[in-house]
Amino acid sequence: MKTQRTKPHEYRVLREMNNKNAINVIAPSANRVYQIVEYEDDQIRDELATLDPGKLVTLELDRIGKRSNVWRANWPEGVKSLVSTS
Repeated sequence: MKTQRTKPHEYRVLREMNNKNAINVIAPSANRVYQIVEYEDDQIRDELATLDPGKLVTLELDRIGKRSNVWRANWPEGVKSLVSTS
């Protein structure tokens, strides 16, 4: 199983961030859900926390651990906002 999605990909927010700072997103192109539980910095976490379900975002993800579907969200190079303009 892949441990990184280092190229920026577009994801759709499935539901709002929960009280444990976890958020689920889906990759529309692969129809695969990712549970994000760690963040590169507070700014990326805070921006994701403000998004409503259905919003598109651009992220890079790194897998955390070996046995579960949990990921770390990273800023794509040169991106100032996660919200997709498309």
